[in-house]
Amino acid sequence: MRSNVLNDPALVKLAGQFAWLSIDSDQPANQKFVDKFATGGVPLFVVIDPATGRAVLNWYGTATAPQLIKLMGDGKRAMAGGVTGADALLARGDEFNGDKKPEDAAKLYEQALEMGGKNWPQRTRAIESLVMADQFGRRIDACVNTAVREAPGMPRDRSFVNTVYFGLGCAASGSPELRELEKLAEEGVKIPGILGDDTSSLYQQLSGIYRRDKDEADATRVANDWLHYLQEQIAKVPTAEARMGYDLHLVSVAVFLHKPELAVAEVERAERELPGDYNPPRLAATLYRQMRRYDDALAAVDRAIQKGYGAPKAQLYYVKGQILEQKSDAEGAKRAYSEGIAFARTLPDETGKRIIAQLEKAAKPAEGQK
Repeated sequence: MRSNVLNDPALVKLAGQFAWLSIDSDQPANQKFVDKFATGGVPLFVVIDPATGRAVLNWYGTATAPQLIKLMGDGKRAMAGGVTGADALLARGDEFNGDKKPEDAAKLYEQALEMGGKNWPQRTRAIESLVMADQFGRRIDACVNTAVREAPGMPRDRSFVNTVYFGLGCAASGSPELRELEKLAEEGVKIPGILGDDTSSLYQQLSGIYRRDKDEADATRVANDWLHYLQEQIAKVPTAEARMGYDLHLVSVAVFLHKPELAVAEVERAERELPGDYNPPRLAATLYRQMRRYDDALAAVDRAIQKGYGAPKAQLYYVKGQILEQKSDAEGAKRAYSEGIAFARTLPDETGKRIIAQLEKAAKPAEGQK
């Protein structure tokens, strides 16, 4: 997003209307902010009312520059007040979403769609917000029903892709709704002009569901299409930073296809070109491990630990321990887990507790192997 959207000249007209803030959610110093505002994952865009300190809009996922301009306009109107009808319901839903109350937000999005009707200009944005709120609020049946009902009639754009993505994640194995959403996803991955992260994520969701449901032929077919898509996108990208986002996906598809060698050269290039980034050696460790190149995997994970910070660094100690166990080095694995626990104790409580529990659980079998 930073490389191909946030630098778009179209965003210049927002200068002076918003104070821009970029938060690294992995930095322990930012944990209080993350706990207060973050939902879903990253990327996440939050519009915060400076008068109240509350989020008036919370948007998980990517967005094009025009979509981002529209979202920020929605946030500005929510702060100003004065909107009526369906727009007011949408704004109120966004506030509940910002307050981490997705169930309440979903109900308001539903009301907004009913009041706004088929020609309401905000309809597709409200549908997309609704299926996300449904999933985050664990309204699984509602999530599926909304996606199946609304997606077929939506313009074939980013909102369509995202609606289908979340609908797939809610649909039950073997259900008619899943079959319908799979057909829409097969269409969605071929839509031109969609941000690469969104298309790649839909490929990943679709191939994963086919494999989950024991349809290996379709899982492999979609994954190969996904691989070719990523290779095409990587070839077009001019900077290492912009390629990094695709590299993360490339490793996922290579591992999915059980062909880690497909991503090795690209990840090794990324490590040369981004020497301060922990992600390339972390990804390299994943690939080498699947290739049973355990010494190379250990060297890569050590490089990643040296560059890492926060929760991802703590997680790397777990990866190191797992690699050492695969090498039948129980003592080494125990040391890695112990080092990870010691580091995790320096993190904010909630983050550290989760990782410490994982490391302690892993350490018990390692101790038993002595």
